[in-house]
Order: sequence, then structure tokens, then C-alpha cells
Amino acid sequence: MRVARSPYRLSRGITLLELMIVIGVIMLMMGVGLSGLNQLSSVQLRTQTNRLAAAIRHAYNRAIADGLYVRMALYIDADRYSVEASSTPVFIERDRQEFVEEARPLGERRLDDDEDAPPPPPKYAPIIPDVSMQRGIGIAGVLTSGQVDVFESGVAYIHFFPNGFVEPAMIYTTDGDKDFYTLTINPLTGKVKRDGGKVDPDRSFGEPDRVEEEGR
Repeated sequence: MRVARSPYRLSRGITLLELMIVIGVIMLMMGVGLSGLNQLSSVQLRTQTNRLAAAIRHAYNRAIADGLYVRMALYIDADRYSVEASSTPVFIERDRQEFVEEARPLGERRLDDDEDAPPPPPKYAPIIPDVSMQRGIGIAGVLTSGQVDVFESGVAYIHFFPNGFVEPAMIYTTDGDKDFYTLTINPLTGKVKRDGGKVDPDRSFGEPDRVEEEGR
């Protein structure tokens, strides 16, 4: 005699043990996926900082080779940068309490001969057109000598002079999450040192007392 199976037993679904196994597999796959994404983001951040360091070196070399006054413009909110040059001598203000356009020409006077009026700004020609950071990689801030605080918005400028001097500067880059790289420019050599994390300036920041190693 054939015994009919209970409808409940046929449709009982999965057991608690099976459910736990499925959840464990899903969590493992998610962990592997997040680890892969983090590694990819780290590689992208390193690549973009290498590219930025190369642009800094190019600006330094052009200033010396062509006798130009070069500046790098960093558009922090837009995560992009460019390099431009002028043949007109410029100087930078020693103290920057506020974020202002600091480049001004030397040896020029206004038509009204007003001794106190600032001369007109120099005219710059592009050397490296706008370069956008890879999506997800950004410029978190810029610090130059004489600043009180790190510029975290707006446009920051770093100046390169034909005598081989570079305005001391630190550039903070990020993957938008938790990873940072700090680029520190040596004012005498134009070389760039890359450090992991968001590094605070030391007491000797702005003083060309040692040669930095370019980011590896």
C-alpha cells in the first residue's frame, strides 16, 4: 500500500543551516568584491598622482629651459589642473591670509601713475591644457608657503620661476573614500615626494633644506 506524502514536507523550503550557508557565501562574495574595488581605487589614485607629479616636473623644466614664469592652476572643486606660462616677471605675496590671485608682474606701472595701485596681472599662455582627474579621484586640498590654512575649494596656484625655484607646496589627493596621497614639492629641485595619507606640514615646510625623492 502506497503512503501519500504530506504536502507540508514537500514544500518545507530550506532549513536554517542551508540559509546560513547561503548568507555566508553571499557575504564572502561581497567581501571579495569590495576588496577588489578598493585595490582598483588605490591603483587609480597612484596612477593619477604620478600623472600630476609628471605635470609638475614639466612645469619646472619649462620654466628653466625657456626662461618663463610658469604656474600650475589646481581647480579643487572640479578636480582638474592646468599649467600656463608668462614672460612677464611675477612675484608672490609672502603672507596669504585669504585666498586671492597672488601673481603680479614686476616693473610695470599703471597709466595713472598711481604708486599704490597694483599693476595689471600678467598674461598667461597655456602649456598643459586642462587635465581632469579620473572619475572618483580628486584634489582634496592645496597648501603653499605663507598660507594659514589648506585651500579646500576654489583655485590654487603653484608658481615656478626661471631661476629654478618653485613655490613650496603640498597637494592632497584622494579616492573620495578613505585613501589619500600627499604630494610635496621640493622648492629647489622641483621633485615631488609622495606620502600615503594626509600628511601635515612639518616645521621646516617651505625651507629648501633637503632633496625630496620623486613619487615612486
